[in-house]
Amino acid sequence: MARSFKGWSAAVAAGAVAASLAPGAALADPAATATAKVSLKLVADKLNGPRGITVLKDGTVLVAESGYGGSGPCVGAGEARQCFGLSGSVYRVKGSRKGRVATRLPSLGEAGPVDVAVDGKDLVVLSGFGGSTADRKRFGKAAARLGTLYRVRNGKIRGGAVGDAVDHETRLDPDWILPREPGGEPSVNGNPWRFVPVRDHGALIADAGGNDVVGARAGHTTTQAVFPYSGGQVPKQAKAAAASAQARRVLRAVAGPAGLKAGEAGNVQSVPSGIVKGPDGAYYVSELAGFVPGASRIWKIRPGYRPQLVVSGLSTIIDIAFDAKGRLLALQMMKGAPPQGPDDPPPPGALIRIDLKTKKQTELASQGLMMPTGLGTGPHGEIYVSNLGMGKGAGQLLRVLGA
Repeated sequence: MARSFKGWSAAVAAGAVAASLAPGAALADPAATATAKVSLKLVADKLNGPRGITVLKDGTVLVAESGYGGSGPCVGAGEARQCFGLSGSVYRVKGSRKGRVATRLPSLGEAGPVDVAVDGKDLVVLSGFGGSTADRKRFGKAAARLGTLYRVRNGKIRGGAVGDAVDHETRLDPDWILPREPGGEPSVNGNPWRFVPVRDHGALIADAGGNDVVGARAGHTTTQAVFPYSGGQVPKQAKAAAASAQARRVLRAVAGPAGLKAGEAGNVQSVPSGIVKGPDGAYYVSELAGFVPGASRIWKIRPGYRPQLVVSGLSTIIDIAFDAKGRLLALQMMKGAPPQGPDDPPPPGALIRIDLKTKKQTELASQGLMMPTGLGTGPHGEIYVSNLGMGKGAGQLLRVLGA
């Protein structure tokens, strides 16, 4: 859904994927009961880790680009090595004009700008991270905006943070009551992934690492919701997924290391992956819940009240939005079996429409969706998807036609 603070609320070869852009494919998820034929149009390519999308009233499209890190400081070794840089950006499509309207934003590669909205003359940018304030300090003073919601005007960061999700997680660790699996991620893991503006220049932030929703306004943060584990059993394929470099990059970017081993029954972390204001005035939050089939859920929340479960049995939901007709759309990062080897491409993603009354799912598109990471809708029926969300210069912005 288009998001403005003052307005209405809110690797795989790119050539191979572009060649596969076609109407939706047959269903693989038995929970989905219908298909709808749509087409995918390539709007922009050569993006650097495209993430969240906002469509403004006039049809302008903004895409947060996570970037590709930089020359350092660097932390970690091997695949886990991350180097700080100023390669994050915001990409804009306005009519026939395309290009970046904000550049040199903090980035660690997979963690950088993950969502964007507009407030007057400012862009409001949310940055991902994945860790504590002590972890962030290891990347130097310039990395202070990682894991925060901040303002950009005329291409430059201005003022203090609207809210610091990493600081909030470090100080309070709101999901501390949930047990951690042995060998899993640390208890403190602030990794904001999506946000939705609220009145008085505030925001609600879905923290994928913290398993919660954080309220932010004028530098202050509050805990608005905490999501329980989703019971499940990690399938045998997850062992192969753990050996896949692409799968590890996805989980590290969104949620941190997986805590369960293949075939092990136990708790699956929520990993909030999308937040949007619904036509009923409530806020809806989706979950990624790792690679565990059927573990993803969608919740309805009203700040100050207990979250209400509205949809369950989904898989790898990376973002949600309501279309112009008030129908819920969910973007599935991948369907089918995870990658079987370190160099194997992931299975395609899927865009599904969910009837909140009947829980019926309609798959709108699958072929051509590879590692999708963001979903945005506009007031005139526009639907956009960030595709090929991992890697420097590999990303795409796609428009869904015929939905």
